[in-house]
Amino acid sequence: MKTRIALVLLVLLSLPLQAKKIALIIAVGDYPASTGWSPISSANDVPLIQAALKHQGFKEEHITTLLNAEATHDGIINALNTLSTQIEPGDIVVIHYSGHGQQIADDNGEEIDDKDEALVPYDALVRPTYNYSGQNHIRDDALGALLTNFRNKLGAKGQLLVLLDSCHSGSATRGGKARGGAATFAPEGWVPKTNTTNKGSDMFEKAQVQPDAAPFVMFSGASANELNYEYEGVGSLSYAFNKAMTELGSDATYRQLYTKIAATMNVISPNQTPTLEGDPDYKVFKGEYVTQQPYFEVQSVLRPDVVKIQAGKLQGLFPGTTVAVLPAGTTTYAADKALATGTVKLAKFNEANIVLDQALEGTNHKEYWVFVLEKTYGDLDLKVYLDASVTEKAVENSLEEFLSTNQLGSLVTDSIASSVTITQTEGAYQLNATHGTTTINSVDASRGAAALDALQQDLFNYAQGQYLKELQLKNMDYEFSFRLLPVAYDMVMETFGELQEPEAFIDANGTFSVVPEQDHVVLEVTNESKQPLYFSIIEINSKGELNTFMPNDACTLNDDERRLAPGQTMVFKDCVFSFGPPYERLMLKGFASPKPINFKATVQTRGAGTRGTTNPLEAFIANTYTQSRGGAASTASGKVDGYATEFIYEIVETKE
Repeated sequence: MKTRIALVLLVLLSLPLQAKKIALIIAVGDYPASTGWSPISSANDVPLIQAALKHQGFKEEHITTLLNAEATHDGIINALNTLSTQIEPGDIVVIHYSGHGQQIADDNGEEIDDKDEALVPYDALVRPTYNYSGQNHIRDDALGALLTNFRNKLGAKGQLLVLLDSCHSGSATRGGKARGGAATFAPEGWVPKTNTTNKGSDMFEKAQVQPDAAPFVMFSGASANELNYEYEGVGSLSYAFNKAMTELGSDATYRQLYTKIAATMNVISPNQTPTLEGDPDYKVFKGEYVTQQPYFEVQSVLRPDVVKIQAGKLQGLFPGTTVAVLPAGTTTYAADKALATGTVKLAKFNEANIVLDQALEGTNHKEYWVFVLEKTYGDLDLKVYLDASVTEKAVENSLEEFLSTNQLGSLVTDSIASSVTITQTEGAYQLNATHGTTTINSVDASRGAAALDALQQDLFNYAQGQYLKELQLKNMDYEFSFRLLPVAYDMVMETFGELQEPEAFIDANGTFSVVPEQDHVVLEVTNESKQPLYFSIIEINSKGELNTFMPNDACTLNDDERRLAPGQTMVFKDCVFSFGPPYERLMLKGFASPKPINFKATVQTRGAGTRGTTNPLEAFIANTYTQSRGGAASTASGKVDGYATEFIYEIVETKE
């Protein structure tokens, strides 16, 4: 009997402790008149959030509420610090803030717009006075440090969800009543600089986190430059969160939760843009990661059978590409989930119009996602020459069918007219760029059908890379430039120091060269134009393979963080790049436009990500590979709303 009891106790002790679900709800609405802030209905948000969390298994004793006069600067900081002492690895933590939000003059030169985003506690004033300079505002820097501490303590098996129902929260106000909306808190005569050389963010500051830190998700009621309005006496985000959590079920991801929130807010408060940041492909309050198949969001429903997406020729979408429209939040394409299929009829630089085979039932564009079924290549034309050494007819037939079916190009009989040459030597197929005879790749011929698949994949990669390398977009209204800057690195202490002159990495041939595990760089971007623009940068290697460079999976800048003011220069100091083999020359291709550019659904990701800092989600992200095809050479026709430029660098084994 004693033995049996001992065994039972041993089993019980060996079971993992149940993760606690802990929440802190902060609501400030009855601001003292002396602060200059108008009263808002934040207290009405509390029961909405409490009900949503209880529906997800949060116990009442683990939900702490800080209301009005309790939510001073010190009260909020103390509550967060107390919560930090209560959590353990593997716990799930939710922090919700309802109240005013305000932009405040940056105090350390780290913000891209010279403004910090800040929460407005009960004792924060709306404007500076002789004895108040913003010390009771809670800046994004301070909040970022606190959230980083939470993530590090919670560890990889924990989760942190933050909800900010305030203005300027997507970088931290509410209308009916606007939660914020006051002018930037700044000294008299202050104006934001148009040229700054430091990196900043919005409400989610890119503080250092440990490799095994907890996944983090933040929902904000509005983007950095927007007001956040109330709906029927409650915060619009709080209302949408409660509604979505009630309808969501028990096995959804944060991305799916966000799509429901966004769809609701598009109806109740269409003039604001909720934002999502962090690691959205984890299941809500669970540890599982779900691989999300790439998709494009619908930007507008032009009519029930025509939709517009913000992706076009730049993303490899040309007239004739077929797509399917599925409910927003769909993880993987399935024919039985399709609401309609359609064809790209008009493809511009960074947007496309799609005609559907049947009308959509609703006009709320936030309810729909577009998945690419089959691409076409318009004016792209890859010429492939088979050397006489390739004697197997099956190879010729396979490649001919592949090029024809995909409208990617054709086989040619004259090597001079080709862009790619395939030879066969010592049991391997060799792919070479005809001009310059650069080796693209080598495929083991003994692999049979798998070898032919590999040849086709290599042609995909090369065509895609060459198309983007040679793509010329020169609308000077969006001219910008970028370069890599060396940064000092202490190998022993693993810390970064001051920026160095670019010439330090320029070799005798004038090429910017880096050595793996030795050299580190950061990115500098300058808006050379007279209007705001958004930028994105991709990396193209010698095989034509693509990676996102900025933003990337280790440095996930949101749209606002990639928006440069006219004449502005920004050095992104928080995103330090290191390098690894193979030793090769690479091109960084940068694009700028008046609208954000999304390469996520079209750029190949191979696990290693860009040549930057490692990402704990690397193994998962490696499974999100999607093909994107280009062509040998093309130029943009007509007026384009964009500008493209390049930066060449080389990875070398040593420097002379």
